[in-house]
Amino acid sequence: MNKTVKRVSMGALLAAFALASAGIARAENSGYLGDYAALREVKDAAGDTVMRYVNPALKPGTYTAVMIDPTQYYPAPTPSEQVSSQTLTEISNYLDKGLRDKLGAKLTVVSEPGPGVLRIRPAITAVAPKAVGLKPYQVIPVAFVVSSVKGRGKEASIQVEVDAVDSVTGERMGASVRKGVGAKLASDKAALTLADVQPLLDKWIDTGSSFVAEQMK
Repeated sequence: MNKTVKRVSMGALLAAFALASAGIARAENSGYLGDYAALREVKDAAGDTVMRYVNPALKPGTYTAVMIDPTQYYPAPTPSEQVSSQTLTEISNYLDKGLRDKLGAKLTVVSEPGPGVLRIRPAITAVAPKAVGLKPYQVIPVAFVVSSVKGRGKEASIQVEVDAVDSVTGERMGASVRKGVGAKLASDKAALTLADVQPLLDKWIDTGSSFVAEQMK
């Protein structure tokens, strides 16, 4: 093999490695938050693992109210027989109401940006299928995945990302990524329902809202 062929082969190998590495990064993060570099793994009040960032400038008294954007899906999911558009709407509405109720009980909730207003931007985002033998770079991020887990049957994986920004400047004041698995589905063909992920959402709403309130008061 001559030097030219060797160079081409090595270049192809490096390119393939770069693509695989980029794929792994995309599988781990949905891209909703844009920059994930500052997030660190911590335990929340319930003892669950959360990726979280808090801006040092976020001090008690800096913000006196919160503005909560409607929960979005990122990337936009395609409804299926197992995950219907009605279920997707019910889940996002449930998360919206839960956040408004919990935060509203602790803080002033407003509908418009302004000085002293922290803007909360929640999203149900990419998750990686828990499929045996699937390599990270083969995962295509989707907003909901119902997959078979060896020894456990089918269950729904869900990931929620929240961006908290200054409502006037847009500066990130905090961010978090939470991943979890809902209840085991009744059968391989059973449709996902709100009830399958409701307990998980309840816990996240409670711990997340409490944490935001603690940072502001």
